[in-house]
Amino acid sequence: MDQEKVKKKIKQMFIIRVCLWAVAAVSTIIWMWYSQELYRQEIFDPHEYAVRLRPVLYIGLGIAIVSVIVCFILHAKSSKLKRQLKFHVE
Repeated sequence: MDQEKVKKKIKQMFIIRVCLWAVAAVSTIIWMWYSQELYRQEIFDPHEYAVRLRPVLYIGLGIAIVSVIVCFILHAKSSKLKRQLKFHVE
């Protein structure tokens, strides 16, 4: 593979990883905000609070976990490409 193509692919993977980390952060912030919003609505009963928070929490955590896992996979692939590029140059 051409060096420029490899460098471009590594750069694209980095941009995708940054976007995925942002998605993970936003999904975490949303369920945290929703939790505080439930307190502002004066929902202090643990059972009612859990019933309302659980769907938002699980979806938010699921999105964050999947995003982070995909980021690590992309990092491994880009590291492999960097090593191949380094050996190809020398």
